[in-house]
This record gives sequence, C-alpha cells and structure tokens, in this order.
Amino acid sequence: QLDPSWATKNLAAGRPSKVVFVFAHGYGGTRGSWTEVMPLLAAKGIDSIAPAMPAQDASPEPQVGFGFREADTMVAAADWVRAKSPGVKVIYAGVSMGGAAAWLASEKDPTAVGVVSDGAYAHFDEAMYHWFERKASGASYYLRPVIWIASAMAGLNPANIVPENSAAKWKGKPALVIQAGEDKLISRSHADRLANASGAALWVVPGAEHVTCIDIAKPAYLTSLVGFAQ
Repeated sequence: QLDPSWATKNLAAGRPSKVVFVFAHGYGGTRGSWTEVMPLLAAKGIDSIAPAMPAQDASPEPQVGFGFREADTMVAAADWVRAKSPGVKVIYAGVSMGGAAAWLASEKDPTAVGVVSDGAYAHFDEAMYHWFERKASGASYYLRPVIWIASAMAGLNPANIVPENSAAKWKGKPALVIQAGEDKLISRSHADRLANASGAALWVVPGAEHVTCIDIAKPAYLTSLVGFAQ
C-alpha cells in the first residue's frame, strides 16, 4: 500500500543515495509536511520517502496506531527502499507522533543507521495526560474513556507505547532529538528523556511551537539533516 510517488525521483527510479530518510508526519498531519524538505535534501544528494501514516492522509488503514502502527509503516517503507538498492542505509525521522514512531521503528529495524525525532513523546500515556490537562483541569480523568475506546479499537495499550525504551536500546548509535522551545503540547521533559536514553544530541529551537521547528529555523533544520546524513 506504499505510494512510491512520495519518494524522491532518484529513489523511485531505483537510483537512491547511499543514505535515505524515511519521514513520518504527526497526528492530524499529512505527507505534505515534508514537501519542502524532500527536494531540498535531494538537491544535496540525499533521497527520502514520506509514506502516509495509518488512518491519515491517503492511508487506507482504519485506525491510528499512536506510534506503534506508524513504526510498522516506516519499516515497510524502509524495506521498499532496500529492495530498490540492497546496500542503502536508512534513517528514520519524524515529527510529533511520527517522531515517536521513528524511535519505535528503530527497535523493530535495528539495521537502520540513524534516528531523528522532532517534538516526540517519550511515553504516550504521559503525553496524553498532559494534553488533556491543558484542555481543562481534571480532563485527564473524564476524557480518559476516549483513549480507552480508541485503544480497544486499535488493539493497543497506550501504557505500552514507550519510545523512551526504544531510545535506550538505540543508545550509542547516531541520533538527534529536536524540540521546540515553546512547545506547549509535548513538554521539554520528553525530549530530555529521549536524548538521555539514547545518548543523542539535543537541539532546542528557540521561539518554535509544536511541529514548527522547521518553519522557524528552516536553513538550520536542513543543515542539521544534511550533516546528520553525512
């Protein structure tokens, strides 16, 4: 169900760069999150692909996976890339839930060579608690059934979706954690935990809000991705 039209031209043609990014958008996002980044990277000789995440954009899947199923989608995209060129190296990268999926994908696919997460949560359950409480005091209590129902439908337990654990298993390998300096949705503590668990460098973008780091600091963001791939 992978749409190869969302791969850069050389990758789709079977001539990928030595290192390829597999990008994941966040909850409520689309592959369009990467439409500016992908050609800019391609101009630097770095190919990429951005599959639609489950139950979003053009994906035919019925349920969002809170990061877990999104990781499967990323691994499937990586397998497609490697089928094009067996020796290619894959970096998983994503924003928000897509960033969490990138960490989970690294555990499912230890042959990957790097992880980049932007605004990712370290523990899904904690992130949802914080989000509900931001909406209204006590909301984490009376809105909790929303998560339970969604979890039952997806066949997943939010308490078991812990990217921090995947990050710890990745420790010592190349990784970069990006965090918006003014993120009100995913607190700085999540980025700190992911960075500490994995040993990754942490880049906090001043003035940026959730998933706006690339908009606030586009040249530096691109430079970071290129440097990481190199």
